[in-house]
Amino acid sequence: REAESFKEQGNAYYAKKDYNEAYNYYTKAIDTCPNNASYYGNRAATLMMLGRFREALADAQQSVRLDDTFVRGHLREGKCHLSLGNAMAASRCFQRVLELDHKNTQAQQELKNASTVLEYEKIAEVDFEKRDFRKVVFCMDRALEFAPACHRFKILKAECLALLGRYPEAQSVA
Repeated sequence: REAESFKEQGNAYYAKKDYNEAYNYYTKAIDTCPNNASYYGNRAATLMMLGRFREALADAQQSVRLDDTFVRGHLREGKCHLSLGNAMAASRCFQRVLELDHKNTQAQQELKNASTVLEYEKIAEVDFEKRDFRKVVFCMDRALEFAPACHRFKILKAECLALLGRYPEAQSVA
C-alpha cells in the first residue's frame, strides 16, 4: 500500500510536469516494492521527459523483464532505443507491442518512424562513400528528428559539416 501511495504521488507530480519530484516518488515506490513493472515503467516515462534516455531505457527494460506483457514498457523501451539511434532494437520492441496488441496505433506509427531512421542511415552511408556530405547532413538532420539523443548521428553530421568547410556549425553540433 505504501508503494502504491508513492506511485500516486509520483503520478500527481508527473501530471503537473514536475518530473524531478515524480522521479523521486517513483523511486520510493520501486525501493518499497522492487518487483512492480508499472513503477519502473512510470519512472522510465519520467526519465524520458527529462531527456535521460539511457537511464529510461534501463527502467523500461526492467519493466518488461518483470512483465513481458507490459505493453507500455515495450513502447517506452522502443522509444528510448529510437531516441538513442538504435532503430533496429526499437523495431523489435514495437513489433513485440503489435504481437501483444495488433491494433496499437502508437506502435504502428513508431515502427514506421524506426524504419524511416534506418532508411536515412542507409542513404547517409552510401552518400558518405560518394563524398556527398550535404546529403549526409540532410539525412542526419532527418534522423535526429526521431533520434535526438543519438551521439553517432550528431558526430557524423559534425564530421560532414567540417568536410564541407562549415566549421562553426560543425563545432556547434560536436
